[in-house]
Amino acid sequence: MNQTLRDLADHIQSRKGDLIDRWRRGCEADGELELVSRFTRQQFRNNIPAALDEFCDALVADAGASPGDSVEHEVARHGHHRWKQGFSLRQLIRDWGHLNQVLVSAVDRYFCERLPEDAPNRSLALERLAAYMTEAASGSVRRFDELKRAQAASLAEDLADVRNEFERLSQARGHILREAAHDIRGGLSAVLAASDVLKLSAEGNRSLSSALDIMDRSISSVSDMLESLLDLSRLEAGADRVELSSVDVAEVLAELAEQHRGTATNKGVALRCEGPKPMRVRTDPRKVRRIAQNLLVNALQHTRRGEVRLLWSSGKEHWTIEVVDTGPGIQDVAGSPVARELNDPDQSRSPRPPKKTLSYTGEGIGLTIVKRLCEVLDAGISLESELGKGTTVRIQFPLI
Repeated sequence: MNQTLRDLADHIQSRKGDLIDRWRRGCEADGELELVSRFTRQQFRNNIPAALDEFCDALVADAGASPGDSVEHEVARHGHHRWKQGFSLRQLIRDWGHLNQVLVSAVDRYFCERLPEDAPNRSLALERLAAYMTEAASGSVRRFDELKRAQAASLAEDLADVRNEFERLSQARGHILREAAHDIRGGLSAVLAASDVLKLSAEGNRSLSSALDIMDRSISSVSDMLESLLDLSRLEAGADRVELSSVDVAEVLAELAEQHRGTATNKGVALRCEGPKPMRVRTDPRKVRRIAQNLLVNALQHTRRGEVRLLWSSGKEHWTIEVVDTGPGIQDVAGSPVARELNDPDQSRSPRPPKKTLSYTGEGIGLTIVKRLCEVLDAGISLESELGKGTTVRIQFPLI
């Protein structure tokens, strides 16, 4: 047995409390280990006294001996403790680094004060300290990493369970919504049929005919909303698949505008469509048409005078659809939350009361459908609106 190293081991044993205090002060002075200041002495030191005992055994072990299972157990326990205390891996490594500095300083001071001429044993002691700290730090980090991996795997399983439950509930909600919409639509069909019968018997009665016309318009509005709800439920349930093909989008949009020209004419609003012809892109034409139709219907519904423009263009990375109207705008108006967020993402953080009372309701479902369709097609949507001057909705589709 090397008596010098035996004496050094006894010296370290006798000064364990002081060494641990110095270790803690070093950690507390480290800006990346601020959490240490919240620990009690017992919480901070946890099993390190036992680990220091193992270091002392390593000092006096036979040459070539490797740290035993007890060392592995103690340093692994330290990694476990630090994981439970909320340390990051970087903080754990710095924790061991500060302990290493304290022990190197203790060994160096011991030889400087007591055996300044015994360089061989000093070198041997530092060599065994380095070997011990290498094993200790790696063992502690290994255990810490195992716990982090187990925690991540558990979190992944929990997230998968939540996702599956969310998908199940979304599908169930979509199914219930579709069933309810079909039932209501069936009831509306019966009401429409009854209305037609009443019209036949109400010939010459202007008052009754006017009431029936109002009822027809209301039923038509409710029917349109039900169709929108069905579209939204299919999108949320993931039942609406993307079907890409090469299409002349200019032809699709021009045809759509022509179908709505009568509505614009009846309101005294000009409907213009402009863009390069032809303009072939690869996309899902049915979904693009639904996007443009929802935007066009909203614009025509709320524009009382002026014009609505349906525009399309193509660039190097994107092709674009724009719907521009001269309606009341939605800024500072009680429009849908989706519209307000698209127009001003920060508006919800500091809500402002409407400056004027304007009728601009009902665009919520249509704009929500547009937003979901854009997500399905990897398209970006932006909205610009100015009170009393109009609204511009711009959709940018990727060139694929």
